[in-house]
Amino acid sequence: MKRPFLFLRNLPIERKLLLTSVGPILWVVLLSAFTYQSVQTYAEDEEQLNNAYLVQRRAAEYLRLVVDLETGFRGFVLTKQELYLRPYLKANDRIQTVGDTLELMVHDRAVQHALVREVQQLVKRLISDKERLIAAIRSSHEVDALHYIEQGRGREIMTAIREKMDQFDRLEQDALNEALTKLSRDRSFLLLVILGGGTLALLLMLVTLHLIARSITGPLVALAKAVGSATGGAVPDVPVLDRGDEIGGLTRVMGAMSAQIRDHIAQIEKSEAELRAVNQNLSASEANYRSIVDHAPIGIFTTKGMPMVFANRYNRALAGLDPDEESDPEAIRQAIHPEDRERVLTEYAKAVEQDQPYETVFRFLHKDGTVRKVLSRRIPIRNAEGQTVMYQGFNVDITALDQLQSRLNRAERLATLGQVAAGIAHEIRNPLVGIGSTLALLLEETDASDSRRADLETILREAKRLDRIVNQIIDYASPRQLAPMEFALEELVQEALALQNGALAKKRVRVERQLHPHLSRLHADRDQLKQVLINVFQNAAEALNEVGTLRITAFDVAREQEAGILMRVANTGRLVAPGDLPRVFEPFFTSGKHRGTGLGLAICRKIIEAHRGTIELDSQPGVGTTVQIWVPRRQPMPMGGC
Repeated sequence: MKRPFLFLRNLPIERKLLLTSVGPILWVVLLSAFTYQSVQTYAEDEEQLNNAYLVQRRAAEYLRLVVDLETGFRGFVLTKQELYLRPYLKANDRIQTVGDTLELMVHDRAVQHALVREVQQLVKRLISDKERLIAAIRSSHEVDALHYIEQGRGREIMTAIREKMDQFDRLEQDALNEALTKLSRDRSFLLLVILGGGTLALLLMLVTLHLIARSITGPLVALAKAVGSATGGAVPDVPVLDRGDEIGGLTRVMGAMSAQIRDHIAQIEKSEAELRAVNQNLSASEANYRSIVDHAPIGIFTTKGMPMVFANRYNRALAGLDPDEESDPEAIRQAIHPEDRERVLTEYAKAVEQDQPYETVFRFLHKDGTVRKVLSRRIPIRNAEGQTVMYQGFNVDITALDQLQSRLNRAERLATLGQVAAGIAHEIRNPLVGIGSTLALLLEETDASDSRRADLETILREAKRLDRIVNQIIDYASPRQLAPMEFALEELVQEALALQNGALAKKRVRVERQLHPHLSRLHADRDQLKQVLINVFQNAAEALNEVGTLRITAFDVAREQEAGILMRVANTGRLVAPGDLPRVFEPFFTSGKHRGTGLGLAICRKIIEAHRGTIELDSQPGVGTTVQIWVPRRQPMPMGGC
């Protein structure tokens, strides 16, 4: 039993103690190298994630510039004004640089690189077509440009660009998911290196201490037994040990040995304290990571098979649950919209069965009736043997994006409708002038007793009414050019009310004006704002019954650090149906009126928006209908103004 430790018997105690630290130190050096390599790998994973994020941002910017090209070109074609061509020119100046940058960022990914090159070719083709058509418009040959828009040739290229950019985004998203998976795997390996290496270093040190302690305490125990066996006051027979260390001179080195033992104990305690500090830091890092996940601005959840085992705060908030309440994660699935729940669960169960990623779009239905639309992505996480241990899911709120897409589609439809209506109105106005002139001459030549005179007068009235409608359509379709001047709002209200005195007096309407006595003066287009007030007062007069109240208030209100004036026009007359409220400012929409084109409020909104203001309408039972208008106190001088 003693032969394996024979080399320890003849070593001095100093060299024995040195062995205690040599082994652990060598292991710590090796462990540090492994840890450094793991940290480097972790940093590279983070850099890869950052690069993926930058690529996605650059791709989004590139697609936005393409949209700016299209919208700027369409604005110039529709208005033939250089002002509306600015977005196109700005996008044209930058799009090549952004495209080259994006191509450079993905040069090491063949598929994405090829897609970017194809998109750039399509964009060059799109710009070439539009440059040719812009030159034609500037040369007063706008027919080709109008045919280009009507036939949708530019839309085909835009569709191809969007499809390729969508394919590019999917490939980048896959790369991002792979990077996230690798990041998680490398983090786990880093934790394993730190914990496992530290534990092994401690064990190695303890084993070394044990071996050395046996080599020292063995002869001491033998010596103690020899001393303990002594009887009476006789000097104990201390055996002479065949050793080359300081044990042979035990009586001389007993004090030094005790001090050395205390030093060893102190070193052990220090090592244990350092290990505890490492564990505490590791726990703090884990808590920080959990905090980042729990407060991330996207829904993050984990499932094992079908059951959901974890969901962060944002995911609970998306589902309409209290984010601070630790509820059963399965409650989130109960918040899926009933129309989507069965589909989502069925498709996800099939994806789990096939061990495949799953992506879908569905809605969360909150208890208050609010609906949130989300893009959900779930990817399988596999262990070293390739077995799926869980699914990691991400829910992204796309409600605002979906609403923005709907508004954009609606704006495009309205722009096309306005273009068609303006074109038709221009074509109708000239024949109407001829019809009106001819009817006026016929009336002058027709005797008052002629039975056909009444029919001619009816035709002339209707022709004049049609001319007013045509002028309103042209007025709505034309861009607003402001001629700002300074004036008092109270005077403008008085003038607009004077034009409605007959209708208001006939219905015995009481008019209440409550304009602030120190109301600021406005610097705006007086005539266009007067047109807005006349239309609003006329609508209020038509909505009032035989007896009612028209209340006008105005006072200074600042919005977004810009001084302005807020004006409210309220009446107690007929209400606007709740379903009609969102549409009252749409062109050609009328509610309960037998006359009019439905362009009055649409023109009002266009005038107010040209002043950088807002106009809103609210109608509530027991309160009445209120039109609220806010405009800045001062307008910028028009281009070329003094």
